[in-house]
Amino acid sequence: MKTLIATVAVLCLVTGASSVHAADPPRGDLIELHSCQVYIGGCIASSEFTQEGQYLLRVWHFDGGSYGGSQLGGLQVALLEVADQNLAVKGTRPTESMVYLPESASTAQASALVEWLKASNPELALTKCRVRTMPMEFAQTRDRISFSAGDALRIETMPFAPCGLVSCGESLWYTPRSRLTSYTVGVTSKTVVQEPALTLRWIDHGKNNVFEGRFDGGSTARAGFVQPALICSLADHPRHE
Repeated sequence: MKTLIATVAVLCLVTGASSVHAADPPRGDLIELHSCQVYIGGCIASSEFTQEGQYLLRVWHFDGGSYGGSQLGGLQVALLEVADQNLAVKGTRPTESMVYLPESASTAQASALVEWLKASNPELALTKCRVRTMPMEFAQTRDRISFSAGDALRIETMPFAPCGLVSCGESLWYTPRSRLTSYTVGVTSKTVVQEPALTLRWIDHGKNNVFEGRFDGGSTARAGFVQPALICSLADHPRHE
């Protein structure tokens, strides 16, 4: 397996003239995984607010579009960020990050992915950032997503169980950091993140901690939240952010 680790000076701070609003903007699916729960009752949300949420992993799967003259359809890029505060809270900045690029990308596509990621996430310019290249697999069915990147990342999501057990008034406590056209929340059936460069070993399961949505670089509309079908009697809880 070919693995490349590069410093921030090599890729994360590369500049270019490409615009996020291209004629054929990148589009596809996103999973945004937090280390705190994002759709949960107030009692749990309050307990996790200051103690959890310091890790954030996002995976973009492109089903079309281009950037910087490179077609991105069929590729993925992942961004792992760590902080000393809860990254689900708006305005919190990461202290370190790791960008994962697909081994199948050409040199031009890899550069375009980093440029697009940097343009879409300005905080990378102020963050200590590394880059790794490794084989990736992304699979999606109607209600489940799986993603892996070498031996560093493995994620599997599943939907909420209809009419599931509730105990604390579950509702939406956070909104995605990513720009999306629509999103919902899901449950992680498996999370395995092992990144020695960030001294991080994050293993979890069974948490309401993942946003799943669609992104389209050409859209400026506010993202629509699709309520998960999980609680028969509590369908219209308000957001808390």
